Amino acid sequence: MTWMNWEKLSLAPPFNFTKGLQVLRIPAREKYKGVNSFGHLLFDLRDDPQQQHPIHDEAIEARMINLLIRLMKENDAPAEQYRRLGLDVV
Repeated sequence: MTWMNWEKLSLAPPFNFTKGLQVLRIPAREKYKGVNSFGHLLFDLRDDPQQQHPIHDEAIEARMINLLIRLMKENDAPAEQYRRLGLDVV
């Protein structure tokens, strides 16, 4: 992190697991440019461990998204993580 980035640091509200303590919010950089330009891909790792054949099934995709949202809520994920993943959650 360069000194220039230090001025972008801020305190975030506490998470459930920080026992009331605020945490440091550090702006993220995209490590690989354009990684999100391909959208998301879903694979069956048991039947396709090499991830050669993406699953194109809206029902399975919706189920996985709902499971992801549930786990993110259970783990007190910050709102910006939902935005980063393109999840519309209130």
